[in-house]
Amino acid sequence: MKRGNIAEMKTLLDYSSDALLIADSNGKILYVTPSIERISGLKVKTHLGRNISELVSEKLISRSATLEALNNGKAITCKVKTIAGKHQLNTALPVLDSTGKLERIVCNIRSHALYQNQEIPHYLQAQENHSLGQGYPYRLIRIGDYDIVVESKKMDTVVEMARQVGLVDSTVIVYGETGVGKELIARLIHSSSHRAKTGSFIKVNCASFSPSLIESELFGYEAGSFTGALRSGKSGYFEMANKGTLFLDEIAELSLEVQSKLLGVLQDRELYRVGGTNPKKIDTRIIAATNRNLDQMVKDGLFREDLFYRLNVIPIEVPPLRERKKDIPALILHFSRKLQGQYSFKKEISPDLVECLIRYPWPGNVRELFNLIERLMVTVHQKNITSAHLSGPYLSASSSTFLSTNENSGSLKEMISAFEIAVVKKTIQECRNQDEAAEMLGISLSSLTRRLRKLNNGK
Repeated sequence: MKRGNIAEMKTLLDYSSDALLIADSNGKILYVTPSIERISGLKVKTHLGRNISELVSEKLISRSATLEALNNGKAITCKVKTIAGKHQLNTALPVLDSTGKLERIVCNIRSHALYQNQEIPHYLQAQENHSLGQGYPYRLIRIGDYDIVVESKKMDTVVEMARQVGLVDSTVIVYGETGVGKELIARLIHSSSHRAKTGSFIKVNCASFSPSLIESELFGYEAGSFTGALRSGKSGYFEMANKGTLFLDEIAELSLEVQSKLLGVLQDRELYRVGGTNPKKIDTRIIAATNRNLDQMVKDGLFREDLFYRLNVIPIEVPPLRERKKDIPALILHFSRKLQGQYSFKKEISPDLVECLIRYPWPGNVRELFNLIERLMVTVHQKNITSAHLSGPYLSASSSTFLSTNENSGSLKEMISAFEIAVVKKTIQECRNQDEAAEMLGISLSSLTRRLRKLNNGK
């Protein structure tokens, strides 16, 4: 991040209505914003340089989300009362380094006075808890008609980061493969912000418009500016999202010319409609998303470097489904329940099918998983849907990798074995080495070696 962006972020944090506290992996408080004094009634110097556990042991605070997140290694939201009689709502988020080791705890501290006689806001709590078979509890975050299912630590970290950045107006870019749920994270950021009350969430798929139309769609146009234009002119998506959030999905598909104009809007906070001469002031937050490597695109001259730095203020990466396998059983249960309610089905997903689906690498991610569950729920006539249904007419040609054989006969054990062989083959092809393949499959290297030996012997 550039020095100017760091200074801008510090200013935003210092003047935020909420307080921010950062502790190291031992619980030592490294940083706290000045607003902590108003929210907690405790001085900044009471916090800085001390261990968070000391504040609890000295009864300066009733409990610590930071300490609990440190001990549990997962995001925590809780109510806290200080010795000064102040009530807080604290959300602590673990921050991991590149090796997965806990490096920092970031805690957002907001005054709970607004919520003492109300429910905690929907975006700060889990809506439901369910279980599938043994040991698969999950959290469900509901944003209007959209749901985010959270079970894995990786997804939990992404969700809490989204909530955290919702408290400020900084530009965010969400990275991730197709189908991982980038739009859901963007919606969570918007719903966690003050803009959820003042404006709308407007989504624009930058790849869905031709280069000749995208400019007028984004920035609007004046009357008579081109053939076919409305006589009254038209507002663009930026104006429609004023006081709200504009989500620019697949932003890497914008032409360099449109990128240049987008940069101008981000810098000046004003735009010119196509054919217009008078600037229009706007107050729109930008959240962008892409499944491409923008850094490499900059090096290749396909994406403007200055726009990249403007967008990349706060990057959030949504991991692919194959890297968060703990989410798969929860997603299966959630999708099946949702579809049963929608179609009045009474069907069950068998544990053996769940085990099979956990091992599949899911190149289409969550979207592919939902499509498969819907297809099985709709086309399978039996009440109990098993791994035996991962063959024959129930799957499309695109899902043929589930089974390496076209035979629909054989025992359940034989079908599961055939499916397992197909998944191992595909995973080996996609990975750089056997260690990476074993990790992706969620098995030990020795277990993978045994399967490969069986595969090579044709048994």
